[in-house]
Amino acid sequence: MSVRKLQSYFTSTTGLAALAERIARLTELQRLWEKLAPPPLAQMCKVSGLQDRILVLYANNGAIAAKVRQLAPTVLEKFQKRGLEVTAILVRVQAGFRLPEERPPKTLRLGSAGATRLGQLADQLEASPLKQAIEAMLERHAVENGASHEDQGGKNK
Repeated sequence: MSVRKLQSYFTSTTGLAALAERIARLTELQRLWEKLAPPPLAQMCKVSGLQDRILVLYANNGAIAAKVRQLAPTVLEKFQKRGLEVTAILVRVQAGFRLPEERPPKTLRLGSAGATRLGQLADQLEASPLKQAIEAMLERHAVENGASHEDQGGKNK
């Protein structure tokens, strides 16, 4: 189905035409919000609508809502400069509506020079929790890289 056919279908009935108009207005307000608000806040809030000149936003959590409320006068002024008749910003919490993108866990690698130095340090230390921790780290490094702890400049246990 082409876009024109879909649009003509939306405008064919009064109810659908009103819905299509509301969706277009919300989309426009959301884009403007994302342009005018600080980027981290813009991503964590959604525009719910404009009711009686009050811009209603849903924030992902209470901390984001508090920050938006704090910055509301500045953002409100930006909306007004764009010609929108907005007199207030109302922020509500709607947890979980949009979760931030998950980042893959950091994977840090121990280089061979670092492993050698740590092996030397472990050899110089007396028995202690620090020595055990370094040796355990060197063992993990050896397993990941297919080398033995001895190859890294340290002694095997």
